[in-house]
Order: sequence, then structure tokens, then C-alpha cells
Amino acid sequence: MAQVLVVADDLTGANATGARFARTGMRVATVTPEHVSQVAGDYDVVVANLDSRHVPADQAADLVTDVVEAVWPVGLVVKRTDSTLRGNIGAELEAAYDAVRERVPAGTRVRVLFSPAFPASGRITEDGLQLLHGLPLERTELAVDPLFPMTTSVVADILAAQCDLPVRHVPVRQVTHAMLTSELLAGDEPVVVCDASTEQHLTDIAEAAAEAHQRDGVVWVSVDPGPTGALLAYALRLRGQAGSRGPLLGVVGSTTDLTRRQLATVARTGAVRFVDVDAVALADPGSGHGDEVAAELTDQLTSSGFPELCVLRLVTPAERVRGMPAQARAELPGRIARLVADVVNDVADTTGAHALPSGLYLTGGDLVASLLDELDVHAFDVGGEVVPLAVHGHLSGGPLDGTPTVAKGGLVGDDITLVECLAKLRRAVQTRLHQVHSEVSEHVVPTLSRDL
Repeated sequence: MAQVLVVADDLTGANATGARFARTGMRVATVTPEHVSQVAGDYDVVVANLDSRHVPADQAADLVTDVVEAVWPVGLVVKRTDSTLRGNIGAELEAAYDAVRERVPAGTRVRVLFSPAFPASGRITEDGLQLLHGLPLERTELAVDPLFPMTTSVVADILAAQCDLPVRHVPVRQVTHAMLTSELLAGDEPVVVCDASTEQHLTDIAEAAAEAHQRDGVVWVSVDPGPTGALLAYALRLRGQAGSRGPLLGVVGSTTDLTRRQLATVARTGAVRFVDVDAVALADPGSGHGDEVAAELTDQLTSSGFPELCVLRLVTPAERVRGMPAQARAELPGRIARLVADVVNDVADTTGAHALPSGLYLTGGDLVASLLDELDVHAFDVGGEVVPLAVHGHLSGGPLDGTPTVAKGGLVGDDITLVECLAKLRRAVQTRLHQVHSEVSEHVVPTLSRDL
């Protein structure tokens, strides 16, 4: 049964947003409005492409209302918007808000979480202004857009042109993570517009909104160009029905400059949470650093608000590692490997398979060998190369049996190689999830037939 309804105003945005949900293991279908009710029972996420950007505002609003009615109930409604705020932004936002408010129990608080930023595409929101590559919309070529010439970049004013709902502005840059949930709950305005200039801001917003839901029962309608809706669904624990697992896990034992640049590139292109390991502190059993790292890694793997990728990285500069005693240097890969393996085994025992990593990215030759040994992996089934010396396949044996994996050396590739490896890993995870779903269906359907 559908857990998320995404309402998009064009096909390109519909598919791009759907892909973000698919990365988390959810089964996604993009359909036209007349088909949404037909697929709602077979997919976790239904993406309705209204093709409404260039129709009259009242017609666009009616289309939004119709698809919400056709799919309801769902755990989350996401109204996908253009990242430069063109189209029927206000009319469709208000229609989505009204449609959800009319269908939730009386007394339930409904609010719109409007996060128009898309940092990976150069769209950010600062002081309530939408900026395109650092410039206000009216100072870009959008000012002469033939269909929607942008005369302002003030988000509240763009909404007010088609929408009567009061707006509350939350300047995320000035709000600590601890205060953000309270800020999202404050006031009684139906629409909360959030600033954001980084992917981490969007992750924080999604986690705070999920916490607000848990604390106060507020029901959110997410309005955004794609990133925040998917992050909020994950934070609300909306998961795929079959074969769903936890985030991708990267374990990085290399301290080369190339590895650091690769990690920096990934940090700029998507939601990622880093867990840092200090080699010197880890080598000292009395420091307690290993226990702290293990606790943080466990929390990130099992947290409701975790993004799609967690990376355990060695942050000690290479010169400091070289300055460690030879014995400590030799034992370092094994120490990191045992730490990760202990966390994986504990998560499997206490939380279950759904929190285990859905895919592994490993770099650093000695670390990879030690980790596979600690995880009781019998074999690495090689599927091929992503780039030369970066191999993809899956694990055989141990608690992560069958898990798609990419392994490479610390000096392999260029600045975007890690992005390419993760893309390959996501595709492999999706293939595995679909296989699991098919196996479940083939088992369940005959069983039900016999029972009937």
C-alpha cells in the first residue's frame, strides 16, 4: 500500500523526485492522475505527474485535490515544486494543504513544510529569498522567462500571488539543531518556509519535522523540489514493504588526499552523515574513543532520521598516522574492522535486519581484508569493475550475506570516483530489493491460494 504520494507538475521533476525515494529501497511508480488509484496498492510511493505547470491556477488546484483524494490515506503527501518557483506554486500548495486537512481527524494540526532549496543544483534559500547560483531569481535569465517571468525572489511574495495562507519564516542558518524542532512548532501559520543552503540543512529540517510529528502530532505536507520530501519520509520511518534495509555504509580507512577530495565531493552532492575515527585515540584502549565511535555509528544506522549514506572515516592526518608506533599502525585496520563488525552484529541482534546496511562501500586494502574477515565473509562474489581497481560485487556469508559491495584502493580514481561507486551501489541495492520482492510475492501468492 502506498505510504507516500508525490504530486508533481511536470514529468522531469516527477521522475527525479521518485528516484530519491527509490534510493532508500522504496518501490516507486510515476503515473498520470487517472492511474494513481490503480497502482496505490502495489507501490510504496506513487508519483502523480499532473503536467500542471502551464494550466490555469484553479485547474492545477483541482488536479492536486483529486489525486490526494484518490490515494488517501498515506503517511506523507509531498508537493513537488519547480526549484526556481515557476508555475502554480501557491495554488497547488494551498490545494494540497486543504486536501490533507479535510481528511485527517478533527483537531489534528496540519502544516506545510516548504523548503524550496536544492543545494546540489545551485538553488538555495537565504533570508527568505530564493537564489539561483547566488543570484536572486529576478536577476537571472528567469526574469525574461517567456511563460513565468520572475519579478521577485521573496518566497512569501511568490506564494502570496496565488495563496492566502499565512507564512512563517524559519532562518535555519541562525537556528541550532536543538532549537529547530521548537521553531517548526512555533506560531500558528499554516505554512513554514525554511531557509537552507546545504544538504545538511535539509537533513536537519527533515529530522526536526519528524521529531515535531512525534512530539506534537503535527501532520506535515512537504513542499519542495525533491530532496526534503524524501528525507522527511525516511525520518518518519516510511519504508519499503519488502526487503527494506538501512542506509548505505561507507568504511574508509584511507587518509590520502585523493580520498579526502572524493569524500568532499560526495558531501556536496547528497545527504551524508560522517562518523569520524581518530587513529591515535583508537589505538589507546583507555581513551574510550572506540566505544564513542561505536555508539555513534549504531545511532546513525538505527536513527529514524538517518540519510541514505553513512561514512565511517579516518580523520587522522597521514603524517600523524606515520608517527604512530609501528605496532599500533599495523593493528589499526584490524581495530577499525572489529569496531564495525561488532556494531553490525549488535544491530542485527538487537534491532533486526531492517537496520543493517543495504550496501557497503569500502576503501583501503588492509581495512577491506580485515573487515571481511571480521564479518565472517566466506567469499566476495565479483561482479565487475566500476572503474579500474574499483570492484563491485556482493558478500557471501556472515550477517551481511548478499549485501552489494564496492571495494577500492585509496589511490584509485579521481575526485568523482566515489560518486560513481555509490551510483553503482545504489543500482545494485535496487536490483536486490526487487529480487527480494519478487521472491516474497511468489511465496505469498501461492500460499494464499492454498489457504483460500
